[in-house]
Amino acid sequence: MASASGVFETSPRRGRRTAAEDWLLRSAEDRDTAVREWTAELGVAVLTAGITWDTVRMPYAVLDGSFGRDVAPGALRHRLEQLGLAGVVFCDPFRPCLYVMVPAGTDAQWPRLPALPGVECLGRTGPCVQHVGVPRLDRTDPTGPYWLRPPDRTSGRYADPNRLLAFLRARASEPGPEPPAPPSAA
Repeated sequence: MASASGVFETSPRRGRRTAAEDWLLRSAEDRDTAVREWTAELGVAVLTAGITWDTVRMPYAVLDGSFGRDVAPGALRHRLEQLGLAGVVFCDPFRPCLYVMVPAGTDAQWPRLPALPGVECLGRTGPCVQHVGVPRLDRTDPTGPYWLRPPDRTSGRYADPNRLLAFLRARASEPGPEPPAPPSAA
């Protein structure tokens, strides 16, 4: 179980993996269905944001303009570390997007960032419930949705939403690429 700070509480009888799975499954509309989805070939369960966590979805390119669908997980991890962005993160290489876990309710204060298309905080305080495909904990390679920083192998803390937002605002204020030069008249 995660405490208010997002740190997983464990006991000798329960391992970090079980605690992390329980934490994630508290967001399932139907726990048995979510477990079945995790055991299926893709290994992704549809969970509801805003119950135990919200998540900030952002394209890989927000971290670095050169990051595309084929960026290595190590490069994503390294960039997050360079930026001082800690916390539990999973990826969807098909989109390609990162999902950074933040405390439930974060979406209530999350601003729209029109300069960063694709960045969105998914939770329950908006006009509709947000469902998110979350990989099972052993999915750690990019053949499908996978954990970049799984909750059972990291500090187990949520990302700091204020620090994440500060990074995103700074990124949004950066000048865009130079427009192409007009064709020369010959």
